[in-house]
This record gives sequence, C-alpha cells and structure tokens, in this order.
Amino acid sequence: MSETLSFRYLIVNHVPLGRCASPQHLRVGAMWMHDLRAQRDALRSVGAELIVACPLVDELRVEKSGSFDLIEVDLAAEGFSFVPLPYYESLKGWWKTRHTARAMLAQAIVNADVVHLGDGAHPIPYDAIAWDLARHAGKKIVWVYDGADVLPRLVEHAESRRNALARAAWRYLIRQRERSSRSHVREADLVFAHNAAVVQRFADAWGPHCHFFDRSFVTDDVLIGSAELEQRCEELRDRTGPLRLVAAGRQIRIKGTDQVLRAMAAARAKGAALELEVYGDGEDLATFRELARELGLSEVVRFQGSVPYGRELFDHLRRSQVMMITNLTPEISRNVLLAMALGLPILGYRNSGTDELLSQSGAGVLVPPGDVEALANALVAAAEDRESLARRARGGRAVAGEKTLEGCHRERAQLVAKMLRENRAAPAASGQRR
Repeated sequence: MSETLSFRYLIVNHVPLGRCASPQHLRVGAMWMHDLRAQRDALRSVGAELIVACPLVDELRVEKSGSFDLIEVDLAAEGFSFVPLPYYESLKGWWKTRHTARAMLAQAIVNADVVHLGDGAHPIPYDAIAWDLARHAGKKIVWVYDGADVLPRLVEHAESRRNALARAAWRYLIRQRERSSRSHVREADLVFAHNAAVVQRFADAWGPHCHFFDRSFVTDDVLIGSAELEQRCEELRDRTGPLRLVAAGRQIRIKGTDQVLRAMAAARAKGAALELEVYGDGEDLATFRELARELGLSEVVRFQGSVPYGRELFDHLRRSQVMMITNLTPEISRNVLLAMALGLPILGYRNSGTDELLSQSGAGVLVPPGDVEALANALVAAAEDRESLARRARGGRAVAGEKTLEGCHRERAQLVAKMLRENRAAPAASGQRR
C-alpha cells in the first residue's frame, strides 16, 4: 500500500487576476480558471494543497488573462490559496517591482513543499527570482513549459526594435534566458513540457526526469459522442455544398489569417467551393477584412467577431467542417485538440509544437509554414476528397478522447507524488544500509 502524502504545491505564474467590487471576489480568465480547477482536483487526488502566486491588477483586460473571456470567482470557495504578486510588462516595470516580488515569492516558497515554475512571462519571468529562492530553501522544483516556446517570440520582439542599442540589449537578454532555461531543464526535479519545439531545443539537457505531454484545454464534457461523430462524417462526405472552413483565435499577423485568405482565393480560382468563418478580434482584424474584400471573398468570408471560449463557441464551430490552423511561431494552439474533440479535420501549417500529435492521430493535413500555394492545393484536395476528411475526423476524435485537460493534470500530479515518495524513501533506505 503506497504512502499517503500531504504536501503543498505552489504554482508561480505570470497570468494576472483582477480585483472586483467585492473584496472576496476576483476576476480571472475563464480558461485559466478551468486549468487551475483541473490542477486543484488532480493534486488533491495525491494529497496536495494548491497555492497560486500570480499578479493582481486593478483592472484585468481580457487580452492579458490567458483566455478569451473573463469570469468572477470567489477564491475562498475554489479551494486553493492565492498569493498576489506585482504586475509588470516591461524591463522598467520589472526593475521597479523586483524587490517587492522577491519578498512576496520568498514568503510563498517558505510555505510550500514543491514549487512549480516556468518560462512564460515577458520580458523577464518571476522564475528568474523564484528559482534561486526555491533552491536555497531546499524545495523541490517542477519546471513547466505550458504551451508556447517563448524564445522565438522574444527574438521577433528584439528584431523589431528600431534602436540598435535596444536590439543588442534584447539579444543579450535572450541569450541569457536560453542559457538559464537549459540549466533549469537539466537541474529541476521534474520537467513538464507541452511543446515539442521545447523538447528539441533543449535535447542536450533532456533526461529521465523530463516528460512531454500534449497540451489540452479540452475537458471531458467537450468531446462529441459517437452519434454526433457519425453525423459529422456523413456531412463531410456530402459534396453538394461548399466546404465550410473556420479560423478562430486572436486576429494578429502571427496567426496567419491573411495567408488563409490568400490560399482560399487561389483554391477557389482552381474550382474549389469554399466558405470561411473567422472568429476573434485583434490588432490586424481590419487589415484582414480589407484583404478579403480585395481578394473578392466578401460573399464567402464572414468575420464573426469574438465569441467567449466555451459552449457558445463550440456550437459555432460545430457548424463548420474544417479547422484552419496557420500559426507562424512554434506553439501549442488550443484549437488543435479542440478541433479533434469536435470532429473537425485540420488543415494548416506544420508547427513543431503539434506536428507529432497530428501525425499520430491522422487528424490533419499540414504544409510548410508560409507556403500559401501548398495550402491552396491542400484546400483543393480537401474539397475534392471528402472521404479523407471523414477519416481524419474519426482519427482526431479518437486521440482527443485520450488527451483531456483532466487526464493531463492527473498524470502530472502522479509524477509529482512519485517523485516525493522516492525522495522520502531514499533517506530511510540509506539509514537501513548503515
């Protein structure tokens, strides 16, 4: 019979919470809250209490929330403790708040047994402070890459600086960050990565303490049932109407919506009957609207605006037949497993964050990133071969059912518990040998 554990698990994260009119309530991104609840339940199952340390801001903006919409929660009723940290968005802000952040993190770490850190914040993560504090306090460290490989984004940010001195400073900062991240991957007690690009980047530091998971925000109740899957496959085989495409997410350049529009125009010129719905807002939305008009797509492309992540969005997506995913940076798009869970085959660009998952499931057709002609040809082939789309819908749904949010966190929590048991057993075994 395994030992019953009791330990405190501290998550340090850069995604902020926001104050509400009621001091007992806080505003939080809905997806971030779903994730925290899944982690809370998984950790409870192995005897752990969850503590969350993240920024607290007066007014939380949805684009900073890690989600598509905001909800109000009573954290006391959620069953985990909250440690507020100062918020910053620039090097100057980091410099001004670093001492306050250090004091708050030190207190939180003292009260924890395991410290969960990661490399997600911009421009400098809290983990730059928390790592040394946790090591000095003798705490176990779990180093986590949740989704995006942040280094390519930082490089893009650095190269966009007009000032040569600023570019040089950013390049130096990025080199330092990559070195420290490699060291953290090598030295952490456990490493959890949800992006294959990270595994490849730090292959020289990867060891038996490192574990890769497909990142999923698909909860058990999102998965479509067998009857709906059969109906979807019949609809995919039906060639009497245009193939209905969908693109969902922040409408910014690195998501590639403009390239979807150009590929769609080229495919229609070759005779493919296609329609597209675009969900989401963003700084480049107006540009994409104008491009659709210039390409003569106004009658077949509908920009639907932002729909909160949840049941309403899922219902909208179910009306479509193919999910377009064209991210131009290595990351785990939430839409990959969501599309698979809803029985939507995927067309898009290769992305080291999800290529292996799509290859394993057979759920998608991928072309080289930025190759609009290849994407257009894939659209033509999909419109002609509807039977292959039905096969991809089945393959995706089967794999998505094995990779839910709850299942991922249960597996992670079990690895943490196993690590602690082995660590606690080691001194006893050593004493017996003496």
